[in-house]
Amino acid sequence: MDNEVIIQLTGGIDSTVLAYYLKEKYQLYGVSINYDYAPQHKEMELVKDLTKNLGIELKIIDFSSYIKSFDLPPISTMNYLIKYQFLIEILATLSAYPDFDTLFVGWLKGEWNNKKDIIDKLQQLLRIKIVAPFSEITKSDVIKMGNKLGIDFSKTWSCIVSGKIHCGICVPCRSRKRAFKEAKIKDPTSYYYNMSYDQMDELAKKLSFEEFYEKYLKPFLKYTNEYTEEFVYNYVNIMKKYSG
Repeated sequence: MDNEVIIQLTGGIDSTVLAYYLKEKYQLYGVSINYDYAPQHKEMELVKDLTKNLGIELKIIDFSSYIKSFDLPPISTMNYLIKYQFLIEILATLSAYPDFDTLFVGWLKGEWNNKKDIIDKLQQLLRIKIVAPFSEITKSDVIKMGNKLGIDFSKTWSCIVSGKIHCGICVPCRSRKRAFKEAKIKDPTSYYYNMSYDQMDELAKKLSFEEFYEKYLKPFLKYTNEYTEEFVYNYVNIMKKYSG
């Protein structure tokens, strides 16, 4: 059927709003990719709840062994330190439902622009269609849209550090804070660090990674107890290796 399409789901604001936005127009088939790192324990829970509430069939692709083979720090998995990781995810997502040729993604303007040339070539090569309805808008616009749709944003996840509470200091957490502020909509999120996004941005610029880690990230990692002591101890060196 023409209205049967695949949707990538992450538990985040963008893909959640996208699911609500599309649910009356299409028969959605959800795919979520699980790397099995700490924040995804919460993300997977939210994706399962979302698909159950909206009546969307869901397939979860296990990438845990794949990502571990690259010896990547689990906190930074979603930074996609593997080149063209998004292409791997697209192909895996499409493979979950081989009878369908249309995939909806929740990419925003910046994300889409950075990938558009490659995506155009992929679509021509595989004769597939990748649709990003939010490719011309910002996260604050998506939040406004989701607010009109009645979405409970407390049931979305952005933090790439923890699955217990939003840290408030990682880049996605700061982006989340900024978007709610720009949208002029109350942010229902509980953050461990409640400083504003501009305060955190300023601190991140002023402090070296080691200083930022010792003052903010390390105490948070110990608080959540989601990572081993060995990992917490070695995190600075791990990040130095991959941030070059």
